[in-house]
Order: sequence, then structure tokens, then C-alpha cells
Amino acid sequence: MKPRLHVDTVEGRYATKHHFWVPDEKVSEDYFLHKPVNNIDFDIPAARSWFGELAMKYGFDEGIVGWWNDEADTTGSDTEFMNMQRALYDAQRRVSDLRVWSINRNFYLGSQRYAYGLWSGDINTGFASMAGQRARMLSAINVGAMQWGMDGGGFNGHPSDENYARWIEFGAFTPIFRVHGTFDEKRQPWVYGPVAEKAATAAIRLRYRLIPYIYSYEYQRRVRGVGLVRPLIFGWPHDPNVRNDVDSWMFGNYLLVSPVVKQAQTEKHIYLPAGTWTDWFSGKVYHGGQTITLAIDNKHWGDIPLFVREGAIIPTQPPMDYVGERLLTEVTVEVFPDDQRNTFDYYDDDGSTYAYEHGAWFDQMLTVQRQGNTVTFETGAANGSFKPALRFYLLKIHGDAASEVRVDGKVLTRRDSIESLRGSHAGAWAGGHDRFGAVTWVRLAAGRASRVQLSLQP
Repeated sequence: MKPRLHVDTVEGRYATKHHFWVPDEKVSEDYFLHKPVNNIDFDIPAARSWFGELAMKYGFDEGIVGWWNDEADTTGSDTEFMNMQRALYDAQRRVSDLRVWSINRNFYLGSQRYAYGLWSGDINTGFASMAGQRARMLSAINVGAMQWGMDGGGFNGHPSDENYARWIEFGAFTPIFRVHGTFDEKRQPWVYGPVAEKAATAAIRLRYRLIPYIYSYEYQRRVRGVGLVRPLIFGWPHDPNVRNDVDSWMFGNYLLVSPVVKQAQTEKHIYLPAGTWTDWFSGKVYHGGQTITLAIDNKHWGDIPLFVREGAIIPTQPPMDYVGERLLTEVTVEVFPDDQRNTFDYYDDDGSTYAYEHGAWFDQMLTVQRQGNTVTFETGAANGSFKPALRFYLLKIHGDAASEVRVDGKVLTRRDSIESLRGSHAGAWAGGHDRFGAVTWVRLAAGRASRVQLSLQP
């Protein structure tokens, strides 16, 4: 969407008659159709209402369900972009319960009210341009623009295969994950050769595995103002090493990511703040408060420096081709107990309407704590009137092996394997190993308060 209209049309003449144009702005030639155009003054309430009605008539009613607003930052008004999207938001809310979605090229404080996403504009391809997006994202988030995204792969130019693969890995850990390119550019993974395709596909699949985790933080963004991506200084404000660190950030409260943004890089120095951190892919454990050196695969590009914070509770799902492809009846919860009590608010709703504003949502607090040789995992009472398809949590509790598991005081039956556990109802457990070491699986009914206690082997 552009903020301008052709002046020699019915709509243009209406805008002239009602003084809806930006004051003192001269008519210019549109660079697409080479017709005379002028910019709407969206700071005028009547102009917003009128423009919004036009957008519903010619856009939304014809099947447009998202708004991509561009070039509303050339008029000298700081609020032009915000008020353009405000016009669309207010208009759509008047005629539909479908959630409004938008991305915009600029941001002003208060824009968050209007389903306002920010993208970083028509950026160039290349590693330097990609690396520069980190500071742009974290700076935007610092001023409240929590829903940020970029043109994955870059807009201008054609990225190298390696640049594309690394850009997809970067994008998978941003609030809005998308790709884009100029005319005749393609951004599908298979365009960039088998090595890049494999690396990009793995990153996309990982993003979709984390959808339950990601969506829960979207709820947090709405109610608390802080969303999915957090600069490290949010969590460690007194650590001088993170004050200007754009190399890494938190993805939610429990994952730290530090994407590779240099060409042919063979190792990366990563500062880990205070705490205990586990490499998501290798299971190697690191103590925080130090800079580590991580080997980087400069041949296959498939590695993402990603670390789990001790105490983490991370709900995941099977990878899907799109959100909602299959009903989510079981959520796998990766749990990394700590001596301190840690929590996660698992959230869900219908994903498409504003029914949540009237209580149609599902929220259940998950908590975990280790005390000596006992790990306690609890699910609180469910809140909200929404009834998800979710029936079970499959807990994956990492750490020392368990000798006994109780739920609400009752000793559970131990199964021989995770496969037999999956085929059972709630009320059983299994033990084994994965890349993190010993793991205890517990299948637990979702939606009701429960207390799980693991007695660990000495």
C-alpha cells in the first residue's frame, strides 16, 4: 500500500474537495503508472476513515488479508506511517473479527496499538548488509517495536548460496520471519543449491518446531509489552559486556542465539552472560560470564549457535508446512531443571480472530525446580474459555536419570521406550538418552493442575 492516490480519479477529486492531501505538497508523477499523484494526510481523522473504507472495498472485500505499507515517511510528519496503518486497522476492525496484520517501513511510538509490524526497508544482499540488520532489529525492539522483520536474503541483488543459507538461519530467530527480493529475484530454498537448501530447510523446520514457544511470547508481548526477541541487556542490565552487544540476543527467556553473519567463518567468539548454557545441537554445557569459541562449519552452513538457558521450559511441536496444518494434540516440552524455580506461561487461542479479547484463550503455567535429588514439575490450573485440541504434554526432563516418577503422589508405570510411552494414555514414564544426556519422558494430561516429582538416581 502506498500513501498516495491518483488525483484525476473519482477518489482523487473527492480528496481534493475535502482537503485530504498533505498541505503544500505538489502533485508528482507516480513511478509505476506515471500518473499524477498526491499523498493523503493521514493525520486528519476524516481522511483516515475515508481511506480505510476504500481499502476495505477494493482490498479486504476482494481477499486482501494483510497490509504492506510503504513510503509513508516522506511528508515530514512523524505520525504519517502510524496513522496510515491506523486507518486500515480501524476500518478492518469495524467490518471483521479477522485479526489485522501489517508490516510498515517506519515506526513511531504508539504504533503498537494498530497491529503494526516493522520491516527494515529495501536492503541490499551480502554479508555486510545482513550483519547490519542485527543492530537495526535490537534498536527497534529497544524503543518498543517488538514485531520486527527484514527482507530475508536482501531486497537489492542476488545473495550467494552461503549468504542465503545464513540469512534464513538469522531470520528464523527474528519476530517476523519472511523473505523478499526485487523483480525477477527468487527466495525459495531450492534456488540456491542443495547445500543451502538443506541448511535453510533445517532452520525453517526448527522455527516451526518452536511455534508453541513463539506464540506464547506473542501473548506476553500483548499483555506486558516485551515480546519474543530481547537484547541481552534486558536480562543482564548490570553486565557491561552486553551493553552494546548486537551479536547475540535472547529468543524468549530461555534461548540465546548468535547467528553466523560472516562469509566463510570457521569459528565464532560468543559471550555468554551469567548462568549455565547448553548447546542446542551438541548438548555441550558452558558456564556463563565468559566468551567461548565455537567452531563454525564453513562448508555446509547448517550450524546455528543456539544455547539453552538452565531452567528452561520450551514447548515444541512436530514440524509442519504451515501453522495449523495438523491438529496439535500433544506438545513436547523440553525441560532443563535448575535449583531456582522457573516458569513458562503456555498460551493458545484460535489464532485468527479477536475472540481472545473476550476471554476465549487458553493459558496454563508450567513450573520446574530441582531440589537435591528431586525434580518437581507442575502444571497450574488452566485459564480462559478456549478449548484447544491439546490433550497431552510429553515432558522431556533433562539431567540425571530418574529412578521413580510420581504424579500427584501416585507412582507411575515405567515403559520400556519412548515409543511405547507415546502409545499409552497419561500416567506413565520412560527413561533414556538424547544429545543432552539422560532424559526422563513423562506423558501428562494437559489443561489441569498436576504435580510431577522425579526421584533422581544417586
